[in-house]
Amino acid sequence: MVSNFNDLHRLIQGAPPKNVALVAAEDQVLIEAVIKAQQAGLARFILLGDGAKIAELVAGYTSAFEIIDSQTPAIDAVSAIHQGRADLLMKGKLPTGDLLKAVLDRKTGLRKGALLNHIAVVESPAYHKLLFISDGGINLHFDEQTFIHMTHNIADYLKGLGVDDPRFAMLALVETVNEKIPETVIAKNVVKKLCSEFRIEGPIAPDVALSAVAAKKKGLDSKIAGEVDVFLMPNTTAANHLVKGLSALGGCLVGGVIVGAKVPIILLSRSDDTETKFRSILLGLV
Repeated sequence: MVSNFNDLHRLIQGAPPKNVALVAAEDQVLIEAVIKAQQAGLARFILLGDGAKIAELVAGYTSAFEIIDSQTPAIDAVSAIHQGRADLLMKGKLPTGDLLKAVLDRKTGLRKGALLNHIAVVESPAYHKLLFISDGGINLHFDEQTFIHMTHNIADYLKGLGVDDPRFAMLALVETVNEKIPETVIAKNVVKKLCSEFRIEGPIAPDVALSAVAAKKKGLDSKIAGEVDVFLMPNTTAANHLVKGLSALGGCLVGGVIVGAKVPIILLSRSDDTETKFRSILLGLV
C-alpha cells in the first residue's frame, strides 16, 4: 500500500509512461514540474496553448515536447484524449472553470458519471499514512447525493493505490446530530445509506477521526478513529482552508487530482510550487 509520496513515486516509476495533455502550458513553474516528470520517465507531455511562449519556456532543455499552438487548448486537449493521443489532462495557466467546461460538455466532453470531485492528498509528519480530503475545488453545494457520488469516486481511485477498504470520516463540528448544524444531519443520512458498502462514520470531529485516544476520551465507540483514509469535508471552503493551512503551517506535503471523469485530471493551484505540481502529476498518473 502507498503510504507517502515516495511510495507513490516508486509505484508510478514501474509503469509505462502515459501521455499527459497540459492545457495552457505557458508557465515556468509548470514547465519545471513536467520536465522533472518527463526526464524521470514517468510521463510524456503534450503542451497546448501559446506555441511561441511555450517554445521559449522549454528552449534549452534536453526533453523533447510536442507543442500544439492553440487558441482553445482545453477543447483541443479533450479532443486529444478522444483520439487516443493523450491519456489524461493537466490544468495549466487557465481558470478551472474553462477546463471543466470542455471536460463536462455533454457532446464532446469526458463525462463518465454524475459528478466530478477534487481530492487533495496530504502527507503529514504527524500521521502514518496519506490523508485524502474532498472536495476543496469543484463542487460548491454538498447534499446527500453529492457525498454519495464523491465516496464512490474516491473509493474507485484509491484502488489504484492499493487501498481496497478505505475508511471514510464525514467531518462535522460535533459527533452528535443537531438540526441547527446541517452537516451533522447530512452525515447521519449518508452514513446510513453507505454503511453497507463502506467503512464510513459521521458526523465525526477531526480530533476523533485522527486519534483513537481522542475517541476513547470522548467515550465514543469509533471503528475508524486513528486509521481514517478520507476526510469528507462539510463544504468546499472548509476543505480548501484545511489543505492550504496544512501545507503552509503544518509542514505537510500536498497534491491534488480530479476524479470521476473518463480520465484523471491533474488540478493545480496557481500558487503551487514545482514540487507540489510534481506530486499532483504523480497522483494523476495513478
